Amino acid sequence: MSQPAPTPQTFAVEDAWKPLPMSFWRIEEAQHFLRRVGFSATPEAVTTALRDSPKAYLQAAFLPGTPLPKSTALSEYEATANERHVHIYKNVEDEEEKRRLRQELQREESQLFRDFAMDWFAFARQPEHSAQEKFVVFLQDVFVVEQNSIRDTPLLFSLQQTLRGGIHLDYPELCKQVSREPAMMRYLDLVKNTARKPNENFARELFELFTLGEGNYSEDDIKEAARAFTGYRIKKRYEFYFEKKLHDASPKTIFAETGNWDGDDVIDITFQQATARTFLIRELIKFYLTEEAVPEAYIEALGEQWASHNFSLRYLIETFFQSRLFFHPAYRGNMVKSPIHFYIGLCQDLRLDVIPLEARILRSMATMGQSFYNPPNVRGWLYGEHWINSTTISARRQLVDYLFANLNEKKLNANEQLALKNAREAGRGNFLVTQERLEQVLSLAPDDLAKHFTTYFITAPSRATYLDALHSILGDTQDEGAAQRVRHAIIALLQSPAYNLC
Repeated sequence: MSQPAPTPQTFAVEDAWKPLPMSFWRIEEAQHFLRRVGFSATPEAVTTALRDSPKAYLQAAFLPGTPLPKSTALSEYEATANERHVHIYKNVEDEEEKRRLRQELQREESQLFRDFAMDWFAFARQPEHSAQEKFVVFLQDVFVVEQNSIRDTPLLFSLQQTLRGGIHLDYPELCKQVSREPAMMRYLDLVKNTARKPNENFARELFELFTLGEGNYSEDDIKEAARAFTGYRIKKRYEFYFEKKLHDASPKTIFAETGNWDGDDVIDITFQQATARTFLIRELIKFYLTEEAVPEAYIEALGEQWASHNFSLRYLIETFFQSRLFFHPAYRGNMVKSPIHFYIGLCQDLRLDVIPLEARILRSMATMGQSFYNPPNVRGWLYGEHWINSTTISARRQLVDYLFANLNEKKLNANEQLALKNAREAGRGNFLVTQERLEQVLSLAPDDLAKHFTTYFITAPSRATYLDALHSILGDTQDEGAAQRVRHAIIALLQSPAYNLC
């Protein structure tokens, strides 16, 4: 039975953002916390979390200095790409040869992007990285760029690393760093912004999508801010620099403040506006807590606290995820998992490594509706029930089936066989659920096994609905065919509506 959402009349505003009392730090709270902060709540993770506190978990989960390692191939490509492009366009006169060299670069870059995607999935699947990487996904949905538009993997990798490091900054400083990221500069046309012909794309999105929200600025604010961001340029393909000659050095008036502002000044002025205190909090609530409207009083109260701590993202993370409002029963089992959450959560719940078959995994992600680093537009992904339609549900079901299938490695091509070999040599070889894995649970009685699966895989509000049906499917765990029935039971549960919720 669903709980009514809290209101200031039923749940005091002054209590909403206080930490959950440790006397309420129990199994269901830990499961909710782990599934929302990360991707899953395995029994081992729950046990570990309960030994400590939410604060201790968050401090360990968001440690500074844990970047995604850059592959050797990506580093080598980045070191030579600019020279190769210059050579093609300046030195190669034969059009056929020029076309061939361009296509060679494009193929190489495309493969690097697929490798980057697979490296990220494997990195995010590791429990020690999951909370950080889920927050990176959140930030990527605020600071949107699209691979289909950029098509330059070193730029995308660099922006993602900046967002990852930005978790430990204050939000205005992260906005400044993002404004100087070549991927964002290209995506929102900062490289075309000049004093003679200002381009307003970045200034508009800075206000609308990064800091204030629609309707909280004027067209004049955008025009003046665009002038302040003139002179931002890229050299040698991957390096930001400021070209003073292209900067508009005349006075500008932004939010009634007049001065010879540059881009950083604009961001500082923006965070003096009242709506800058609440914009990111609204996005955080939609991503981590609920799609439904949360009373303004709660949002404004947290916004005041956040502003008083200089918009520190670490403060926001620790306050939000420890709060009594975050743990409110109304917000449990009410969110549809994104495809990324669904897949990485499956891998963690089933103790599987990310299988390094890029065509299979990346195609599945696209069919489920969340192609890596390719949101539909500048506004990013639409979450919640937008993930669910007949095509995406079918894709989720097929992915579950695949994780319980047998892998015929003889039918794989040479690159795929090599990828499997390399993963196994790196200690990642548990790709699919085997018959031996299924037989390990047959020592439990049917009642205990049904309770274990429902507790393990789905949230508390849905468990009673599935318990009897699961027990019926399992039957006698000691007779012939028990392992096959366990397989059917787990698959049915992972394909159920309840497993798609967190």
